[in-house]
Amino acid sequence: MGLGQAGHSGQPPAVTLKWRLMGRLFGSRMLLAICGALALLLAAVAVVQYRWSTRVAAADAQREREHLQSAAFLFANQFDAVAGQAVDFLQNTAWPALQAGQPLSDVPKLIGELYYLDKTPGATGVRRLTSGGRFEASALPGWAAIPRCAPGALEQPPALVVPVYNPTVPENRAEGGMHLLRAFSPGPERCFLARLDLAYLRGTLLPQLIRQSFGATESQDYDFAVVPHGPPGPAVYGTPMRSDLRRRFFSIDPGHLAMAMPPFPRGPRPRGTPVIVQHRETFVSPGMADLFGPGIWELLVAHRGLPLNAAFERVRRRDVLFSLGVEALLAAAMVFLVIGAQRMARLADQKMQFIAGVSHELRSPVSAIAMLSRNQADGLVAGADKVRQYGELIHQQSRRLNEMVEQTLQYAGIHSGLRRPSKNEVDLAALIREGVEARREELARSGFAVEVAVGSDLPPVVGDAKLLRTAFDNLLSNAQKYAGGARWIRVSAGYAAAEKEVRISVEDHGVGIEPADQAEIFEPFSRGRAALEAQIPGSGLGLSLVRSAAEAHHGSVSLVSQPGRGSTFTLHLPV
Repeated sequence: MGLGQAGHSGQPPAVTLKWRLMGRLFGSRMLLAICGALALLLAAVAVVQYRWSTRVAAADAQREREHLQSAAFLFANQFDAVAGQAVDFLQNTAWPALQAGQPLSDVPKLIGELYYLDKTPGATGVRRLTSGGRFEASALPGWAAIPRCAPGALEQPPALVVPVYNPTVPENRAEGGMHLLRAFSPGPERCFLARLDLAYLRGTLLPQLIRQSFGATESQDYDFAVVPHGPPGPAVYGTPMRSDLRRRFFSIDPGHLAMAMPPFPRGPRPRGTPVIVQHRETFVSPGMADLFGPGIWELLVAHRGLPLNAAFERVRRRDVLFSLGVEALLAAAMVFLVIGAQRMARLADQKMQFIAGVSHELRSPVSAIAMLSRNQADGLVAGADKVRQYGELIHQQSRRLNEMVEQTLQYAGIHSGLRRPSKNEVDLAALIREGVEARREELARSGFAVEVAVGSDLPPVVGDAKLLRTAFDNLLSNAQKYAGGARWIRVSAGYAAAEKEVRISVEDHGVGIEPADQAEIFEPFSRGRAALEAQIPGSGLGLSLVRSAAEAHHGSVSLVSQPGRGSTFTLHLPV
């Protein structure tokens, strides 16, 4: 009977196991050291990147402010130039045309209405420029009530007051071809009153200057408004809002007024002779603004959605979060690399154990069969009892050999994906009875007590009968191997109506499974430490095949085990 145990003590050499464990330990430590160094490098890069992004965001915001300031300065200069051209037109074109009684054409688009006021004694009073280009007598509109013709601007509605100066102390002497004008009358009594065209300002001029000064991109990213400087008033353009930049504009260079060329009261002078103004009086009455200051209007520029600093901070945070996300992915990749390497090392070790165990398990029955058959062939077996005993031993070893080969082939077939489970109606009650009956004689010889409890309401399931039979046989074989001295197995099956599944349980009172091994007991090539220490034969594929069969039928397998008190494996199959 000792032949059945032949070769069980054979194990891989201790030196080989020692070197393999040392190699795995060295490889794991090296991988952990490399990943740790990379993790520290990623942390350092994250810190540097955070500080660098803060500085870059501040520099970008400052650069954007400087760009906005330059664009606002350009906008103010361009608008002031347009306003200066309107003043030049009134003094150098409209005034001579009015004196000569000639029609006036090419009026700047900035001017919506034009009036001429003459407050000298015996003067005609007020004249209005008509659509025909001539000045005709008119009443002074209510908004144009000004006390004096001093240079300035009305605030509501926006209008320019451009005086016409008359020389009082002329000195008509030629000095190198130049005529000098020493002084003007102390208070101008004649002026032009030009009301600005708000429709042209809002619809054409201001949008055009904004696009030219700020560019197409900023025009879309920023909101613009033009409001009077000083006391709050109606907006000239846009909607007043909190601003990231303010710029005053709309002022007139005094040179525009100084270069006026009224005719001399006496004596001829050559055409085109320049006039030098030595004195000019500025008087700003209530409701008027001084055109010669920094500017009577203010340009407001605001970043859309968020203030400029907040917008750049949001962009910085988004970039930092994106970078941190990439670094987190890299860190996760390193973690998965370590886990994968450890799993691969563990799987490689399990495969080595499988190869060593299967080689040993194959060698034992082959050696036993060869020895027993050789004894029979040599005539060493005499008597019917001996022949029967040898035949039974040969049968046991051949069946053991066949189970190991069949398990290996089934595992390869399931995990190769080439074999697909069939879908037929399977009578589970009949399948369980056939599986128990196939092993009943062997179990009886080994002294096992087998209890079978199959519910009468067990419904059929759709699946692969051969695959399910393999799973059940493996559970039964596993209980037989690890039953220990209890020699008791219970097979039960029932229908759980609430979960709509059939549960097939195989229970034993054997050695049980340690809690640390239960999580991996269904992995391929995995065997419990108790089984290895007790040198219980096996390949580590049986329970893996059970789980694969259950998953192929959209089910599962569960385990309840206590060391020293036995285990219960339950196959859950949905109906």
